[in-house]
Amino acid sequence: MMNQELALFKEQIQEDINIIRDQWGYADSNLNNDAYAFNYWVLSRIYSLDEEIIPEYITEYSDKGIDCYVHFEENKELYIIQNKYYQDDMMVTRNNVSDFLQTPITLLKSNNYKKSENLQNIFNKIKNDSDYKIFFHFFATTNNKSGDIENLIKDFNNEEHGISCLVNSSYFDLSSLYELYYGRNYRPDIQFTYPLGTVNKGTFASLREEYEIEGLYEAYYIITPVYEIYKMLLAAEKKKYPIFEKNIREYLGKNSVNNGIVETLRSETERKNFVYYNNGITVICQKIQSSYQDTYRKLRILPLVNPQIVNGCQTVSSIKKVLENTGENVEEEFKNVYVMLKTLVIDNPDDMDNKKFYNNVVKYTNKQNAISDKAFTSNMDVFYRMQEEFLKRGFVLFVKPSDNNKFKEILSQVGKTNLIQKANGFIECMDYEIKNYKDICLSLEKLLQVFLALIKTGYVAFTKKNLVLAQGKELFDEYCSNIHLYLTYDNMIKLYYLYKKAEYEQKKISIDKRTPIPYYMIGFLGTLIGEKTPENLRSSLDALFKDRDTCLEGYKYLSNLSKHYRRTYEMQHSKDGSGDYNVMIKRPIDEACLNFAIGTTDDGNTWKTIKLWRNL
Repeated sequence: MMNQELALFKEQIQEDINIIRDQWGYADSNLNNDAYAFNYWVLSRIYSLDEEIIPEYITEYSDKGIDCYVHFEENKELYIIQNKYYQDDMMVTRNNVSDFLQTPITLLKSNNYKKSENLQNIFNKIKNDSDYKIFFHFFATTNNKSGDIENLIKDFNNEEHGISCLVNSSYFDLSSLYELYYGRNYRPDIQFTYPLGTVNKGTFASLREEYEIEGLYEAYYIITPVYEIYKMLLAAEKKKYPIFEKNIREYLGKNSVNNGIVETLRSETERKNFVYYNNGITVICQKIQSSYQDTYRKLRILPLVNPQIVNGCQTVSSIKKVLENTGENVEEEFKNVYVMLKTLVIDNPDDMDNKKFYNNVVKYTNKQNAISDKAFTSNMDVFYRMQEEFLKRGFVLFVKPSDNNKFKEILSQVGKTNLIQKANGFIECMDYEIKNYKDICLSLEKLLQVFLALIKTGYVAFTKKNLVLAQGKELFDEYCSNIHLYLTYDNMIKLYYLYKKAEYEQKKISIDKRTPIPYYMIGFLGTLIGEKTPENLRSSLDALFKDRDTCLEGYKYLSNLSKHYRRTYEMQHSKDGSGDYNVMIKRPIDEACLNFAIGTTDDGNTWKTIKLWRNL
């Protein structure tokens, strides 16, 4: 991952912490400490706890033991957590992790954990329940760590801890936190082919060729070693290829494991029966290339092109959990452990009939998980993270059309009133009053249009609206799906309401009902900022929105610039009849007219604060 992305992500964490402090500092004075506030961030952003109840789950924040915990009783999961919040690139040492892995569980097992009576009671209650899982999670806001930490984690996961429930640990660096936070499941144009191994031709069957079952789709039943599944998952992770079908992740969980599967695989006597105990894995791929023989490993190789695991996520996650914590001879230990792989080939997934069949396979093979039709609407995880963060700032982001009704139902009148109050405080620098619930509601499509105006031009925002959510198109793949890499949530919202302020002036105040031109105003702001790097956008927008005087003068400048551009364009193009407003907005920005309009706007006022801003 690029350092630039991670640097902006660290700024986003700090911005979120500031929001938490502003909203909850009155109730918890410890939030003045960033290291303590990071516990709030982890519990609310990673584990989705409400901030109001978080203090009871924080045990400590200044030692090497447990900082906080989460107990999901219905899921039978207990998370024990250590957090390291570093503003610089400090190294996480072996001792940091070793102390966290050894001391807390020793104290809990001996009934001597004194910092949270509730946590000790939970542990005592669940330790002999074989269905329970206890996860030790270590989070750090740095990628700088001691080289043997991975071995520490592996050793801990292979220990016998003397209790019945599953005990497992994981280390999350800044890059891992990024993935958890944004939950990105869609990545454009990543091609992935995995050479899946099976023992011989007798361990796979083609329904077309061997059973002479005619149909539209190729289908294969493959008996493969579990180690092959493990290697396929590792290869996909290394290439950052999203191998789990995106629509089932929200139902099954990103890292869901099954204790029964884990225990079977761990048992040297039972693991040989795994293929009989397990229902198998369903994979859809675009193609299976011609098979060939790997004489060295004595495997027949079936290259799967762009495979997607659509059923069996728990099986795959459990295989990974066990095998990644096995020693160096993992392939030898599991060479006689097999799993059934049902593989379907859909060579053109964008075809409407193929898409319907694909969705039906996902739905019906996961019927025990109650997947509904809503799973097949747009499911960009990064947008749902935005929705959550906007709500914390007082705004409702509609990602899907159904969100309108959803929020109407879940928000009481008091809840709406509280959001309106919070939203007004958030954008007080703009002199734009939010009066009712609809004023705090934002359409994702409209927000992305405003962003495109900034990053491209107002013309693009006007004329390319149909592409802002079109996966596979440049505007979406390069820009809209990566909006979080360019703007923080604070700046997304304030930029949007700068647009809304212009829209209000255009419709309600201006005499001609044409100016200012909202998208053009945002586009001209982008022109004044210059190079559209994340750092440049962040520093420029932070400075513009930092106080009321700068923001209001910036708005007035952009409004005047928009009006001057329209007049200049009208005069320059009057002879050929293309100076009309409706013609202008359908044509690319005329750079000569814009430069002249900037000069005219500069000459029309002293612009004290905006001139300082432009000299950043």
